[in-house]
Amino acid sequence: MFALLAMPICAQLQLGSLDRAAQAKKQHVELLTDSLQLTANKPQDVELRFRVEPGFHINSHTPKDELLIPTVLKLDPGSLHIANEQYPSGQHFRLQVGNGEDLDVYQGDFRVMLRVEAPKGATTLTGSLRYQACDTASCFPAKLLPVQIAVTVR
Repeated sequence: MFALLAMPICAQLQLGSLDRAAQAKKQHVELLTDSLQLTANKPQDVELRFRVEPGFHINSHTPKDELLIPTVLKLDPGSLHIANEQYPSGQHFRLQVGNGEDLDVYQGDFRVMLRVEAPKGATTLTGSLRYQACDTASCFPAKLLPVQIAVTVR
């Protein structure tokens, strides 16, 4: 009888895991950087790495049309001093539907560079990446990808 009662719980746990995996896939973008190692009180360049799911693109930081949603990284620096953010240049992409509009996009892996200075210690860099993922036929609503990166400063 215990085995019969445990089966629905196991099924729910497995479905919960599948739901989380499916939800992560729906983001279409993932953060690849999970930690940073910095030298205390010294300005240095670091990169935050992201990956756009194959078959999708997101608008660059400076899309060609003002009606398109740009990719923007917003950070809560905490004890870090972020002097500069540098986004990569987008790639040319021509839509195969409609009027064949030319776009400036990120596909595959891309990096946002930061100029950072930090005091000694450990902290977490948090924030979000706002973007709009599209495939060749349609665009999805804009999303916020949470950014959480462990920072160790020596």
